[in-house]
Amino acid sequence: MHGYSAIVHTEGADIAYDVEGQGPLLLLVAGGNGDSRRFAALSAQLSDNYTVVRYDRRANFRSTGDIHAELDMAQQGRDAAAVIRAMGTEKAFVFGHSAGANIALKLTQDHPHLVRSLVIHEPPITDLLPEPEGTTWRHFFDRVYNTYKVDGGAEAMKLFNTAFVGLDLNASAPGDQGSAYARFLAHEFNVISRFVPDLTLLRNNAVPMVTARGRTSADAFYALTARELARQLPCPCIEISGHHLSYATDPQLFANELHQILITLSK
Repeated sequence: MHGYSAIVHTEGADIAYDVEGQGPLLLLVAGGNGDSRRFAALSAQLSDNYTVVRYDRRANFRSTGDIHAELDMAQQGRDAAAVIRAMGTEKAFVFGHSAGANIALKLTQDHPHLVRSLVIHEPPITDLLPEPEGTTWRHFFDRVYNTYKVDGGAEAMKLFNTAFVGLDLNASAPGDQGSAYARFLAHEFNVISRFVPDLTLLRNNAVPMVTARGRTSADAFYALTARELARQLPCPCIEISGHHLSYATDPQLFANELHQILITLSK
């Protein structure tokens, strides 16, 4: 096995990525603050079976780009595509978590020729939910953003964290952000929370995919959206162990279950 770090230059930014392991290409797409370090433990567990690539999203951590620019979902998809292309000509298995699941959907929607199969883990696409749930969550996300504008990031994250289920969170270490959430709230939160994939394109592209939801996530909004997205595509919704952050808190179990899902998608 081998491991190394590299950079791909695309659309005026240097996208930093890490590679380890051997086997088929597997791209991990980070959510929240775009920091790929959150996948380090999971990547290590997967590296016996895959060439695992994790990258820092544009304008986050090691990757450059305009830190004051509003997140652009199409560009996020192109950045992920650029990382896959930098690895050679092989299609990638893709795993997207939370906001990264939304970006992985955009990648698959716009660049299906680069995606071998897709695992969509607890995507925050609440505008897909039936009413009144969809409007209820839209109002909640608006409250989070307004709290950020009025009272600052820590208070906004306290409010946001009330929506997480089955895990212990606090304001100093928000569940999906770590300690760096300023850019996320200022320039990413509204775009990600309003994203709705083009289901017709995804169906027509015919890339094998599943959604995944943690057993402990119960009826959290991201578990509801995993079920609803699967229903509308349609594709399987697979229940796995743990909660929204189990890829980090129990990486060995999460990696084993993800590996089994990817094997099934390959058949």
